[in-house]
Amino acid sequence: LRLYEKAPARIVPILRPYLTRTDMGTWTNDPAILTYVEGRLQRGIYRGIGEFHLAAGEANTAVVRGFVQLALRRGIFLHAHTDDAGAEALLRLDPKVQVLWAHAGMSAGPDTVGRLLDRYPTLTVELALRYDVAPGGQLDPAWRNLFLRHPDRFMVGTDTWVTSQWDRLPEIQAGIRAWLRQLPREVTEKLAFKNAARLTGNTP
Repeated sequence: LRLYEKAPARIVPILRPYLTRTDMGTWTNDPAILTYVEGRLQRGIYRGIGEFHLAAGEANTAVVRGFVQLALRRGIFLHAHTDDAGAEALLRLDPKVQVLWAHAGMSAGPDTVGRLLDRYPTLTVELALRYDVAPGGQLDPAWRNLFLRHPDRFMVGTDTWVTSQWDRLPEIQAGIRAWLRQLPREVTEKLAFKNAARLTGNTP
């Protein structure tokens, strides 16, 4: 929020729903979290809710359903850290909700990711920490084919969840740029910034 105050044209606030670290494992059954998020969204500056952690069996709770309704009413997206079953359960709550799938599920392969993209048009995928996309710096053929098939549905990511990741940020970005250059320029630009700008409503 301090960064947003200094550069509102460049910073896109996303509201993480946790008040304490313990909430990561309990928030889906805590009505106070929904009340907190609803109150914070009144500021009108947040473009999404998340990143939040979600197990597949937790999607059909009153709090998660409340998140979906908040996202639909406010025209914002849900940024979910979950596996493919959890992502699908979340999308099934309402086919209109926009979901940004964190880390492409951490371990879901391109076949699984592609299946969900084919089935759910409101799903977008971010690729933070997915080093298998380009092992050794060489873009994996299966991932490359998927990017070409769904060029409007992916974005790169870095995930600076610990301080040391900020120290490594130039290295991380250099690695991402190396495999982005192995795609057609139009696809590269979409993954690098255009898809994210469109999802967050910051399209120039």
